[in-house]
Amino acid sequence: MSGWIQFLLDFVWLSAGLALVAFSLGLILGELKIVNIAQGDLMMVGAYSMYAMRDLPFLVALGATCIVGLLLGFVLERGVLRWVYDKGFMATLLATWGVGIVLEQGVATLFTVSQKGIDAPLKGLIEIGDVVYPTYRVAVTAGIVVLLALLLLLVYRTSIGLRLRASIDNVEMASVLGISPQRTFAMVFSVATALAVLAGALIAPTIAINPTLGLSFLAPAFFAVLISKPGSLAGPVVGAVAVEFTFTLLQAYFNITIAESVLFGLLALFIVLKPQGISWSWKPAREETS
Repeated sequence: MSGWIQFLLDFVWLSAGLALVAFSLGLILGELKIVNIAQGDLMMVGAYSMYAMRDLPFLVALGATCIVGLLLGFVLERGVLRWVYDKGFMATLLATWGVGIVLEQGVATLFTVSQKGIDAPLKGLIEIGDVVYPTYRVAVTAGIVVLLALLLLLVYRTSIGLRLRASIDNVEMASVLGISPQRTFAMVFSVATALAVLAGALIAPTIAINPTLGLSFLAPAFFAVLISKPGSLAGPVVGAVAVEFTFTLLQAYFNITIAESVLFGLLALFIVLKPQGISWSWKPAREETS
C-alpha cells in the first residue's frame, strides 16, 4: 500500500511542475505559433535567480524572480521574436534556439558550470498514510494546482481570456475587432516566460541547479502540448498529467534511461497515429455525430 501512495505522491509532484511548463508552452505555441526551444532554459533562469537571491526571504526572492521573468519575456519578444514572426517556422526555431544558448552560456559565465543548490523554506515532513513526504513538495504542488486553476478560469471565464482565445483562433479577425496582435503577443510571451521561470524557481530547492537543468523538462512538455488539440490551453495541462503518469509508471518497472526511451517512443507513435491531438473535452454523442 505504501508503495502506491509513494507512486501517487511522486506522480502528482512531478505532474504539477510539468503542467506549469506545458501550459506556458501551449500559450506560446497557440498564440505566437512558434516553437520555443528556449523554454527549458527559461526554467533554468528561474532556478539561478533563486540561487542568486538565496539570502533573501523565499517569498521575496520568488516574487522578484517572477518580475525578472516578465521583464525577460518582454525583452525577448520585443527585441528578438517580433523580427522573425514573418520569416517562417525555421527562423523562429533558430531564434529561440539561439536565445537558449545565450542564456545557458550567460549563466555558465556568471555562476560557472558547477552544480548549485538552495535550501527549501519548508524543511519538515508530512505523513500521508504510511509514507512521509517533504512538506515543501506538497505545498508547491497545491500552489501550482491553484495557480493553474486560476489561469484556466481567466482564460475561459473572463473577457481577457475571450480576447486571448479569439486571437489564437484567428489573429486577423481579432485585429479587425480591435485586439492588438502586437500587444497580445508581448503580453502572452511575457506571461509564458514568467510561468516557466516560476516553475524553475519552485523546483530549485529539490534539484541540483546547473545550466542544462531545463532540458529534461523540455521534451516531455513539448509532447504534452503536441498530444493535445492545437490551440487548446487546457489540453497541455491534461497532456502533462498523461505524460507524467506514463513516465512514472514506466519508472516503476525500468531504469530511467529505458523508461525515457519507451516513453518518447510511445509518444512519437501516438503523434504519428493521431497528429491532430486529443481535445480532452467531452461532447454529447449527438453533437459528435451531427
